[in-house]
Amino acid sequence: MKTIELKEEQVRAAFKKAQSDEVKETLTALFPDIAEELTQKKPTLDDYTSITSYEDACEALGHAPVYFDTLWPNLPNHIVALMKLETISRALWGKNWQPKPDAEGSKIFYWPWFALWTKGEIDGMAADKKVALLSAYACFGARAGFGCLGAPNRSSGAHAYLGFRLCQETKEQALYFGGRNFVKLWAEYLQFNFATGDFIIDE
Repeated sequence: MKTIELKEEQVRAAFKKAQSDEVKETLTALFPDIAEELTQKKPTLDDYTSITSYEDACEALGHAPVYFDTLWPNLPNHIVALMKLETISRALWGKNWQPKPDAEGSKIFYWPWFALWTKGEIDGMAADKKVALLSAYACFGARAGFGCLGAPNRSSGAHAYLGFRLCQETKEQALYFGGRNFVKLWAEYLQFNFATGDFIIDE
């Protein structure tokens, strides 16, 4: 028997395109967890908590999801993740609010903040895995556009100088953006030559 593998985003797209009750019932029987999540709230720009996936963000913004693996199969995973995060971020902003640079420094913007390892995990990490703790810093060019990131003091410090596309208006929105619905996407974006594993904790 031939095995068919489906990605979660493909399943979500199938739910959204399903017209007949019979098809919807079949999908619900096959994927009950996704069905329950999708029936809770309709994605809207009026309620950021209704956005629970990249596909939800596209629906709320009124355009079709891009299937990157089909259009650009050789595109690196972290680039795909970044583009999806930018779309989600825009949907979480809502209808009207957009972050803009403020020369006077009177506005505050918020980003999710992540701890990649616990102390116990680092202590028990093999030497070849600890290379992921090293960081690099690029002074010229890296700060030139939106979305740049630097961690100049190994794993103890990080700066986001011009990350307007991924910022949020409130602390609550930023916490939601970095929470369980999107944390795996953030991991794909931030990881560099190391595996994230299946034990991602949302706190």
